[in-house]
Amino acid sequence: METQLDYFDTWMNTQKAFMNNMLNAQKEMRSQWLDSVQKVQDSISNLPGVQENPQAKEALNLYNTWFSTMLNTTKALGDEALKVQETLNTSIEKQIEMGRELVSSLSELSKPAKKK
Repeated sequence: METQLDYFDTWMNTQKAFMNNMLNAQKEMRSQWLDSVQKVQDSISNLPGVQENPQAKEALNLYNTWFSTMLNTTKALGDEALKVQETLNTSIEKQIEMGRELVSSLSELSKPAKKK
């Protein structure tokens, strides 16, 4: 019985570690991407001559409004996607627990009956 549970635990712990690593990588990638996009916006806003030229200043204001809206929408969608992934991760952990109990029960049932 222990061998079967050991195999199950090893297999499930690998799956759990994969899901946790994937979630953490996505959080980190999203954070770095949003930061880099914000830096691009800031650098465009600070280009020489943009603030002195009325058309460029107006275009930049429109761009900043559009960009800020897109950035906020992306943040909101990303937050919701991470919540879904965290919920999925939690449900997988519960399935692992249930699977472990099932393997344990089946292992007990498959043991030969002890002779008296």
